[in-house]
Amino acid sequence: MPPLSALRAFEAAARRLSFKEAADELSVTPGAISQQIRALEADLDVKLFDRGVRTVSLTAAGRALLPDLTEGFMKIRDAVDGVRPGSAPSLTVRAAGMIMRHWLLPRFHTFTSANGALETHLKTLYSFDDLTLGADEVVIRLAAEPPSGVYARPIHKLFLIPLASTDFISQHALSAASDVLRVPLLEDAVIQLFEEGPGWEKWFKAADIADDVPEYAMKFDPYTAEYGFDMAVSGKGLLLGWSIQCADAIQAGELVCPFGPVLDLNLTYYVMCASASAQKKQVVAFMDWAEQAAAPLSALRAAVPGSGCGRVVPLPMRKS
Repeated sequence: MPPLSALRAFEAAARRLSFKEAADELSVTPGAISQQIRALEADLDVKLFDRGVRTVSLTAAGRALLPDLTEGFMKIRDAVDGVRPGSAPSLTVRAAGMIMRHWLLPRFHTFTSANGALETHLKTLYSFDDLTLGADEVVIRLAAEPPSGVYARPIHKLFLIPLASTDFISQHALSAASDVLRVPLLEDAVIQLFEEGPGWEKWFKAADIADDVPEYAMKFDPYTAEYGFDMAVSGKGLLLGWSIQCADAIQAGELVCPFGPVLDLNLTYYVMCASASAQKKQVVAFMDWAEQAAAPLSALRAAVPGSGCGRVVPLPMRKS
């Protein structure tokens, strides 16, 4: 059996694909991590990492070793926590900033109230390529399908709808889909992380509008996407809004859909966790809660005139 310290060093470095981050996690130096991994490779007589100038990647042997090793350390942690006096169960929830602001935070208190003994932590997910899943952790992620090697439960299939303030709709006399050609358009360009081409272009196709997207469409990248939502609420343009983002604003009357169609996408929000954590009580409790909390989102279609004429637009999952 190789030294436990060497296995821990490998597991942390392989999970994070960073010797430095593994060193921070284990409170040692990057040099110590590197030394432990080289010792493990010598012990096993196999190469576990391909080392670049500033990056590392797993070899086939490293990829084969990681899942069972991660699961093993999680089970050890669970066993220790189970006998440690006074240890309270914990759960970390990660999600993109938009999900945090518009969907999770406004209703998260209902989960914490029902699970008072649970210690909860919220963290922002900054990258859709971040597949790291620690123990006692769940992540809400958008994907065409969940990545391999994780447990995932779907909670909401995303759709997009045109939205504006009542003042903007009245000012520009918006009543038909073709009216989009004469008003300022706002778009969250995050959708282009999953497929090339703007969302408005896809909506034009679903609405059978032949014209290209006007040049005055304003796009907001992942770091400025919230500005597009705020501009729509303040009456500055017509937003192609995400169903999960705009549900509360529609219910509050801040945003209104002047016309259809609904733009259905082959993208779903999943709650994901490491396979080894799928049966933990706090993980199951959160997934059950998230599924129930997201269920009313499908009713937003009733706010869209002619919602039955939406068209599914395939969006393959972005390759890492």
